[in-house]
Amino acid sequence: MHSSFENIQIDLDSLPKQEDLHFVPLERSYLNVSLITVLLFWSAIFIFAFIGPSLAEIDVPEILLRLRPFVLIPLAVLTFLIAIFGFRKKGYALRDKDIMYKSGLIWKSITTIPFSRIQHCEVKEGPIERIFGLSSLHIYTAGGSSSDIDIPGLHPQGAQDIKEFVLQKINDELVL
Repeated sequence: MHSSFENIQIDLDSLPKQEDLHFVPLERSYLNVSLITVLLFWSAIFIFAFIGPSLAEIDVPEILLRLRPFVLIPLAVLTFLIAIFGFRKKGYALRDKDIMYKSGLIWKSITTIPFSRIQHCEVKEGPIERIFGLSSLHIYTAGGSSSDIDIPGLHPQGAQDIKEFVLQKINDELVL
């Protein structure tokens, strides 16, 4: 039995363009969640850096004490700016065979998970998210945590709808 082997080259111009894909942005109020999280983080750092040494009676070199504001304040401002401008770069897209999530201002990333690789998904709410009426959708794959997707900043009903859509797609894949 003789079969002819073919390995035809793909025309790269015929591939779908990522630019043609419409990513749905996260809810605007998620920016507030991000900024509050950054504020809480830097509040803890500033308390530790400025009040901690005197309370714990730690002997810190004078040069480090003088450098604190010149190092910490620019880092805090940078973190806030990254949260603000990075928010605009986040979004998700659902397609017939997969789900995609993009993020990143400096290190850009687009993660695509085929429905056939998804093990389960769940909707979560943190305390700050709950205040703003938001949820996150966590999608877990067989590939481990590095291939999972966490889509934050969704309305709870929207997150639940996407979860049900994904679960239906998983079931459809199992039936085939």
